[in-house]
Amino acid sequence: MRSKECIQCRVHSFTPLDSILLYEIDDSVGVRDLGTMSSETYLRRARAFANRHVQVSELEQRALGYNSESMENRQPLTVNTVHLPNSYKTLQSFEGFNNSKSKTLKVRNSYFQRAYDHRSQDKLNFSTRRNLQIQKENTNEYNTKENNNEQSCLKKLKICTIAQEYCANSSLHGLRYVGDSHLVLMEKLFWLLSFICAFASATYFIWHVYNKWIDSPIIISMSPEPVSYNQFPFPSITICNMNNAKRTEAHRIINGSDPLEKLLLEDICNFPNISGGESSIYGAADWNNVLHFMINVTQPCTDMLYYCQWRGNTTDCEEIFNPTLTDEGMCCNFNTVHKKYLFYNPLDWSDLNITYPYPMMDWKPETGYNDTVHLDTQPWRPYGAGSYWGLSLALDTESNDYYCSSTSGVGFKMLLHNPVETPKIADFGFALSPGKETRIVITPRIYSASWSILGISRKKRKCFFTTERRLKYYRTYTQRNCLLECEANFTQKICHCVQYYMPKSANTPICGKKDDICATDARRLMETNLYDDETTAGKLNVTETPSCNCWPGCFEINYDYTMSHSMLVPTFYTDESYIKKNKTYFTNNMAVVHLYFVESQFPKYVKSELFGFIDFLSNIGGLLGLFMGFSFLSAVEVIYFMTLRVWCRICDSNITTPRNSTSLIHVKATNPNSKIIYPFSQ
Repeated sequence: MRSKECIQCRVHSFTPLDSILLYEIDDSVGVRDLGTMSSETYLRRARAFANRHVQVSELEQRALGYNSESMENRQPLTVNTVHLPNSYKTLQSFEGFNNSKSKTLKVRNSYFQRAYDHRSQDKLNFSTRRNLQIQKENTNEYNTKENNNEQSCLKKLKICTIAQEYCANSSLHGLRYVGDSHLVLMEKLFWLLSFICAFASATYFIWHVYNKWIDSPIIISMSPEPVSYNQFPFPSITICNMNNAKRTEAHRIINGSDPLEKLLLEDICNFPNISGGESSIYGAADWNNVLHFMINVTQPCTDMLYYCQWRGNTTDCEEIFNPTLTDEGMCCNFNTVHKKYLFYNPLDWSDLNITYPYPMMDWKPETGYNDTVHLDTQPWRPYGAGSYWGLSLALDTESNDYYCSSTSGVGFKMLLHNPVETPKIADFGFALSPGKETRIVITPRIYSASWSILGISRKKRKCFFTTERRLKYYRTYTQRNCLLECEANFTQKICHCVQYYMPKSANTPICGKKDDICATDARRLMETNLYDDETTAGKLNVTETPSCNCWPGCFEINYDYTMSHSMLVPTFYTDESYIKKNKTYFTNNMAVVHLYFVESQFPKYVKSELFGFIDFLSNIGGLLGLFMGFSFLSAVEVIYFMTLRVWCRICDSNITTPRNSTSLIHVKATNPNSKIIYPFSQ
C-alpha cells in the first residue's frame, strides 16, 4: 500500500527495529502475499536487506539494541494488519509518513501497559525507553513543533478521510468519481464540475416549483362526478313590476295632505319637488314609514301573479311566493330561505303578510342537503328536467295602472339568484315583456372546495368558508351578500343613512331625497372600487374608507340562463289557465314565463390544492433524482458521515489512544522513493 501524506494502521507488538526493516521492504524483499512467507524466508531476506540498506547510527544501535548477533537470532515479526487481526495481542498504534525535505521516517510506538504474552521476542527494555525519553527531553523544542505539526496532520486526516470516504461511497451520481484515488486530477475536476452543474440545474428548477407552490397554490378543476338536479336547489326567483307606483294610489297621495307621502312618491318616481315640501321631512323618515308607503303604492303579488304551476302541479301563487323589498320597490320572491335563516336580526316583516306553509331548513351552499331531507322542504328542488317539472307563470302588468316606471317601458324585471341572497334587481335583473311567452333555460354554476385548502392562507386561495367570514347582518356568507352589506355600511359611514332596501338595524335612518347625491357617490365608489380616489374621497369629506374584502365563497352556487321569446297571438290557441279577462287583455298585459332545467346532471367546479405538500415533495424528489440521483437515503448518508461516523471515530480514537507518553525515533532512509507497507504475520 502506498503512503499518502498521512497514513494510520493498527498493529500488534511493533518494535522500532521492525520499523527500520519494513520501511523499504516492499522494493527489496518483494512481498506480494503477506500470508505465505515462511519464517525462514523472512529471516534470510530481512537479514540481507538490513546489511545492505539500513544505516543506523551508533547511538541508535545502542538505543535499539541492534547488532549482527541479534539479527541472527531474530524471530519473525509477530505483527498483524487490520486485514489479519490477532485478537489476543496487545493493540498498539503505528503512524508513519514521509518528510520530503529530511527524508526522515518518524515512527511513533505507543502501547498499553498490560500483561500479555507476546510471541514477539524483540521488545524494548526499560533502559532503551529511558534513553529515548532522555533524547526526547533534550530536543523538547523540536518535538513540540513536530507534535503541533502532527496534531494538525491528524486533524486534517480525519476531515480528509471522512470526505474522501463519503465521496467514494456516496450514492449521488458522479460524486464517487471525485473520491476515487485511482483517477487523475483532471478526471476528478471534470466530475466535480459536472456535479456542480447538475446541482445548480436542480436548484434552479426547484426554485421555480417552490414559487409556483407559494404564489399559485389553488387550481379550479372540473369534478369527475357530476351533480344531480336533486342535490342543489331550484334558483330563487324575484319578479318586480316596472311600475313603481299605481296610478290610483299616486292620485290619492297627490290630492292628499300628507307631505311625507308626497316626498316619498317624488323620490320613488324620481320626480322634481312638485309638492313644494321640505326635503328635510323625508330625512326623518324611519323604516316603518317607508315600508307602509311601499306596500300601498306598488302592485301586490296577488295582482301580479295570475297563474302558477310548480313541478307539474297548479299551485296557489300565494303559497309559493312572498313579497320582498328590493331596490325596485316591492317585489315577489320564490324559493328563498326563511328570514330567520337569512338574517341574524330580521326586521319586522309582519305587514308584508309573509307565509311559509311548507317545512323550511337552514340550507347553505357549504352544507347542502342530506339524504334525510324531503323534496318538499324549502328551498325546493325540482322533480326532474324539462318545462313540466319547472316553474310556469302568467304575470299581469296592469299596464293601464302605470304611473311611473323604473325604465322607459312596460313589463317586468326578473332575477335568478341564490336562495340565501337578497337581490339587486335594478342593476342585474333582465326584462320580461307583456304579450310574449318566454322560455328560460337554467344552468347552475356550482363551486365547491376541498377541505385541504383550509391550511392555505385566504389571500392566496381568495375565497372564504362560511365560518371564516362573519357578516354583520347576513347569516350566510356569499360574495353578493358581502358586497351589499359593505355598501350599506359605507353609505351609513359617509351619508349617515342607508337606502331603504339595504340591510340595516331597526333604528338606522333611511336616506331621503336630500341624500341622493351622497348615496349615489357612495354606491359608485363601492361598485367601482375607487377607495383610493383622493378627489372623490375629498369631495365626500371621507378621510377613511373601509375595504370590503368580499372574495367569493369557497362554496357557492349561481345560475346562468338562456332566454327565448315568442309573441302571444290572440287568434291562436291559448291555455285557458293563462287568460285573464279576455284574449285581448291577455295579449296586451300578460307575460307567460317557463323556467326549467334541460339537463339532469351538471358539472361542478372544485377548488383544490395545485401542489399539496406530498406533490411538492414528489416534484422536488423527481428533480433531484433526475439531475443528481438523490433520494431520501442520500440525505441519510450525508447526516451519517457528518454526525454518527465522526462521533464513532472520536469514540474509537479515545479507546485506542495509549495512556503513556509517546516516543519519536528518527531513522535515516537511504532510498527517497521508498514506500511503507503494512507488516505481515506468520
